[in-house]
Amino acid sequence: MKMIFGNKAVPAMALTALVSGCATTASEAPTYDAKGSAASQADTFIAAENEKYMEGVDKIGVLSCNVMFGVNSAASASTSGGFRSDATRATGTTRRSDVKVTVTYAAKGVEEAEMQRLANKACDNAEQQLANAGFEVVPHQTLKANPHYQAMHAEGRESPFEYKGTGGTRYLVMGREGETISDPRYIGTASGFGQAFKAAAGSSAQQHEGRLIKDLGLTGVNINILIDFAKLESDGHKSFAGLSNKDSAKVDATIQLTARGDVRFQPVAQQKCWSRFGKEECMIKTNHMPVFSTSNALATPNAFYSSIEDVTTTTDKLTSGLSKGLGLLSAMSGTSNSTARDITRYQVNLIPASYDAETQSLTQGLVGMVAVKASSSR
Repeated sequence: MKMIFGNKAVPAMALTALVSGCATTASEAPTYDAKGSAASQADTFIAAENEKYMEGVDKIGVLSCNVMFGVNSAASASTSGGFRSDATRATGTTRRSDVKVTVTYAAKGVEEAEMQRLANKACDNAEQQLANAGFEVVPHQTLKANPHYQAMHAEGRESPFEYKGTGGTRYLVMGREGETISDPRYIGTASGFGQAFKAAAGSSAQQHEGRLIKDLGLTGVNINILIDFAKLESDGHKSFAGLSNKDSAKVDATIQLTARGDVRFQPVAQQKCWSRFGKEECMIKTNHMPVFSTSNALATPNAFYSSIEDVTTTTDKLTSGLSKGLGLLSAMSGTSNSTARDITRYQVNLIPASYDAETQSLTQGLVGMVAVKASSSR
């Protein structure tokens, strides 16, 4: 039977999965005020690195803008025997069967095309906010007409693509519509090797980006934003240092729409260029790139989903039941290292209009604070 939890009373819902019970927890974090000013909240939510190199930065261009949308969030936890468990099993003094708890939340209700529209809007809005903060922003159309910009995106990864985290966590990564993604943090192993070989020939996306910065005499800006709908925290798989038994397994889940991200500035004044194999190479000097990133996530208290459904499949339940049965038999026979599985899946049903509005509010708030803080660092 499916259980449906409404969110009318508590939009940010905290849920906990345990082996032997359930509870709720609340984490303490600064509250973001969407109606408050960016300047008054920037120091609370935005941290800066190498900001002294913002001095003299005026002419900028947004060379890449990527938005990651959380679509699956997963975590697991386990009970486990301590360092003496194998020894006690061998002497027949302990019979132990452990359990691994796996919890997955999937967001449903917002189509990929709508996410792309939100990504486009976030990037366009970011340029406007940087201009409002006093920067001279080179229009996107001017950048697109430059051959180095075109070459950079020709070597990037097709957008959108799925980025897989640990334990079944998945994100959909989107650049601006019609453009690729060249940020090395989003490039997987195969693409990473491809970029390495191209670097040797002077044709990687990052090398084209360096030439673009020099050619237009601007500071390159790279924007990365993560929109997530759930935060899952596990109490792990072993006790501290693995010394004692761990007899409980817990996964906490907070369902709340949040935004994190960073904005990197590549000052042309901090660029170093040289010639290699007949091609010019340019890069920002080490530790001379200002980075403004979220020190605390921006979260909305407003409702963005209609319900949460338990969508654990029959196969999941059969697997859990079978593994628990085998675990019990193993325990009876004296085996101390068998592990049963407990699998639970939830579906978070998004309200498209609310998700859109809250996502736009969060992305505007994040970039607005970065823009103000970066401008004041000059």
